[in-house]
Amino acid sequence: MDNIVNKKYYLTGGIGSGETAEGFGPDYSLGNNAYCESCSTCGLIFFQYKMNLAYHDAKYADLYEESMYNALLGSLELEGKNFYYDNPLNSGQSRYSWHVCPCCVGNIPRTLLMIPTWTYVKGKDGLYVNMYIGSTIKLEKIAGTDIEMIQKTDYPWSGKVSLTVNPVKTTKFSVYVRVPDRATSALYTAVPAVKGLKALSVNGKPISHKIANGYAEINRTWKAGDKIDLELPMEIQTVTADERIVADRGRVAMKYGPLVYNVEKADQPDIDKYIGTGPLSLEWKNDLLGGVMIIRGKWSDGSSLVAIPNYARNNRNTVKSTAKPERPDPADGSNVWIKKQL
Repeated sequence: MDNIVNKKYYLTGGIGSGETAEGFGPDYSLGNNAYCESCSTCGLIFFQYKMNLAYHDAKYADLYEESMYNALLGSLELEGKNFYYDNPLNSGQSRYSWHVCPCCVGNIPRTLLMIPTWTYVKGKDGLYVNMYIGSTIKLEKIAGTDIEMIQKTDYPWSGKVSLTVNPVKTTKFSVYVRVPDRATSALYTAVPAVKGLKALSVNGKPISHKIANGYAEINRTWKAGDKIDLELPMEIQTVTADERIVADRGRVAMKYGPLVYNVEKADQPDIDKYIGTGPLSLEWKNDLLGGVMIIRGKWSDGSSLVAIPNYARNNRNTVKSTAKPERPDPADGSNVWIKKQL
């Protein structure tokens, strides 16, 4: 796992450079025309989940959240009809309805259908909250009772999460709340650093907490209706890559929460220029791509820069393909890594 994540891992949570068929290339060989097969993302999420089950370490949930929001969701168009077999970080190619190797057709939906499983993990003395998704999920046989967990949240747009704990009978157990650490890979440095919790309370009363293995433990006797409120820090981060990744030298990327962002020609005519040095800001766009938080800034020439989440890229292409095209439409384009002035 250390070799994968810290030497062969894309910022989007994808794997596989394509230099050795569908496998890995040499260490740090991470060209942005990446293979990043959708099926490899599915396999990686299953692997990270199993590691989290084995060690109850939140770093594995941090990783599969990253892969889920960027590489996996990004393989599907917003309508859910067309998909990518491979997921390069610089592409204007439309998604397509079929592929001669149809493994992704089944793997993408079966992995997404496992979201309730990825969200919570059972432990000997309680349960682990791994993903923040509005949901109602029932978990059986935890500390001698069954528990219904209700989440209300607008994450990943907001860091506020409400969790209602409904055990069938009043029982003492621990709820381990994941405290995301956005520094998932040694290959990438993001500023500002974002980790920890801004707030944590039970039934409206703030509680002190210690973080171990990436979780804040809340141990108490729980009754139906008990409510946990937490707030995660959410900030725009700018990311630089390890200098050994040749393709990303002199470039920068952007993140917000677990989401990697792209600049796209649908929002600006030229994405092959330098990013400006001014501030970046967030703006909610309800009428864009099903509702997204965009990042606004300036290019070095003073023109407006707009970035959208990676999962929403290439949904506004001028040519919609019904089969895999031989090359991207030259009128379209989307990049994760942007040139910066040295």
